[in-house]
Formats: sequence, structure tokens, C-alpha cells
Amino acid sequence: MKTNLKLAWRNLWRNRRRTIIAISSIVFSVLLASFMRSMQEGSYDSMIENSVKFYSGYLQVQDTAFWDERTLDNSFKASPELKQKIENIKDVTLVSNRIESFALAANRLKSKPAMVLGIEPEAEDQITNISGKIISGSFLKKGDKEAILCQGLANYLQLGVGDTLVMISQGYHGMSASGLFKIKGIMKHPIAEFNNNTIYLDIETARDFYSAYGLSTSLVVMTGNHYQVKHLKRQIAKIIPPKNRVMTWVDMQPELEQLIESDRGGGIIMLGILYMIIAFGMFSVVLMMIKERSREFGVVHAVGMQKSKLSAIIFFETIFIGLIGSTIGLAISYIFCIYFYQNPIPLSEEMAKAYEQYGMEPFMFFSLKAKLFYSQMILVFIISIFISIFPIYNISRLKITEAMRS
Repeated sequence: MKTNLKLAWRNLWRNRRRTIIAISSIVFSVLLASFMRSMQEGSYDSMIENSVKFYSGYLQVQDTAFWDERTLDNSFKASPELKQKIENIKDVTLVSNRIESFALAANRLKSKPAMVLGIEPEAEDQITNISGKIISGSFLKKGDKEAILCQGLANYLQLGVGDTLVMISQGYHGMSASGLFKIKGIMKHPIAEFNNNTIYLDIETARDFYSAYGLSTSLVVMTGNHYQVKHLKRQIAKIIPPKNRVMTWVDMQPELEQLIESDRGGGIIMLGILYMIIAFGMFSVVLMMIKERSREFGVVHAVGMQKSKLSAIIFFETIFIGLIGSTIGLAISYIFCIYFYQNPIPLSEEMAKAYEQYGMEPFMFFSLKAKLFYSQMILVFIISIFISIFPIYNISRLKITEAMRS
């Protein structure tokens, strides 16, 4: 075995040009596959991050009935102790109270149903970056009695900063809710549905308006990225009361998950086609190597080397080429994708405008998830092992007289 390995290694470098061509084909294959997968998964990461930061967050703790029947009667008391316990879980970066309900927003003769969000201003701004979307006026501060209106609703009601908004609704357990709120700011929400009907209040002001003192409809939980959501759901489920449940962004936005899975399926088909091209490319290189060395094989067999030993040497040569090419390809592709991870590719002008309309950054993002890279290396290496069967089969049918005349 040791002798076979030595002979295989030395054979590789007897013809450096041939070996470098073979290794380069594998390096390029790993690089191309890794680049494609990194770009695909990076776009999904960006899509998910933008989506959860518009509204839902990565996870929410709610009353078990709230998601199906979104009324204040299905709110719960989120104690400071519960909030602290969730904040202490590893990978949780932020926990924020919310109270969500509806009201009739009016100004003189105009009125419109609106969604009212009572928020903790500083925490909510870290989730949805509301302060960055303010187009006039200013953002809320803790304890403010004013309101923030989304641009579409403000235009419909013909209200501006400093004007007074009238709201009428039904509070907790059927209590009457009505109030006047001075408008502190106008914001432009990237999602049209929210932009046309959303009002933000400080959470204590909203609780007072709805007579829902100390209550919340949800605790929004944020983390570093969506890969941590599953284990956080299990950890949070262990500490919340039985009347509460924890929902992930997948539970709250199943259509987004379906869209990603559908697109990922198409990407896998494209990757499969790419691997077929890669396999044929690698096979052609190995075929060239075998045909070039037919006379060599005939000579060494004629002087006494058994076909089994010759096959073993050629097998190890192919494995060495696959291993070296895959390793170099992994290193280069990772360095390559690090650059684009730090410097995303800007989109064309038309595509950029379409992205910005949905509040998304107009760039093509990349992912550095380790699995994307080592899986490509492993797959290409496996392909090289399968291709090594051909030279072994070719040697098993070797005829000395024909080989030495080639």
C-alpha cells in the first residue's frame, strides 16, 4: 500500500502540465458550485432578514389563541421575569413587548380602519428601524402620548405633523376606547399594506387607550440569524406558561418559506445540471490522461507489474488529483466568497428600484455558511472517485501488444 501511494504521488508530477490541468478542472468545478450556492443562500438570508424586520421578528411569544383570533381579549401579561428569562437564553439578542389591535382613524369627514401597534420605541427601532423610515417629524420616545402615522394613511386622512388624529375602537373586554393623538411623525413603510393603514403608539399610551393595563399581545424575540430559530423555539417553549406558545417566522409567514423552498428546488436542479457538466469535464481530462499513457501501461505490465497493482496506482493518482483539487477549490472559493460577502454585488438600476420599493437593499448578497462549501468539496471528490473506475476498467482490459503499439 505504501509503495503504491509513493508511486502514485511520483507519477503525478512526472508530467506536471497534465496534472495541473486535471487539478485546475476540479478547482474550477468546486469554485463554480460554491459560488452559485453561496449566492443563492445569501439571497435567501437577505430576504428572510428583511421580511422579519418589517414586522414579525424571528419569533413571537403569544397567547395560544391570539394568532387565530387577533383580539385584545387574547392578550397576556408578559411579566418582567418572563422577559428576563427569555433575554438570558443564549443567542437571544432582543425581546420587546407589543400590543396590537385595530381602530377607526378619523379626521373631520374622513375615516379609515387602521392597525394600531403599541411598541417599546427603542427596542422596536432596533427590530424594524422605524426611525430610519421617518420622512417628516420625529420618532417616538418612551412615554410619548403622540402617534406616528404611515404615509399612505396620513395622505388619505389629510394629516401632517402637528395635526390631531381621532381614534375610536373597542378596548380590552369590551371597554370603550376613544382618544385624540397629536401626530409626531410620518413614516414611509416599505410594504404598501402597512403603509396604508398603520399607526404606532408608545406601548403604555396604547395600553391606556385600550384599557389593557400591563398586557401585551406578543413578545417579539430577535436573534443573530434565522439558523438559530429552531433551537430558540425549543428553549423558549420550556419556560413560557402553558397558556402561551412561541411561533417562529416560518409559522407566521409560511408563504415566504414556501417561496424559498420552491426556488431552492429550482436551484438544486440547476446545480445538478452543473454537476453533470463538471463530471463530463473531469471525465474528459481523465480519459485524456489514460489515452496518453497507454504505451506506458503496456510497458510496465510487460516487465512484470500485475494489472491489480497498476490499477491501484492509477486509482490513487485519481484520488490524489480529486483531493488536491477539492481542497484548493474549497480554499479559493471561501476566500472568493468572503470578498463578495463583505462587498455585495450591486444590482442594475431597474432591478435596484424594484428591490428598494419593497424595502430591500439593492445588492446580491452571499452566504458564508460552512456547509455550502465543504458539501461542494465532498460532492466533487465523490465524482472524482466514481470517475476513477474508468481507468481501472480500462487497465483490466489492457492488451500488451496493442498498448505498446499505441
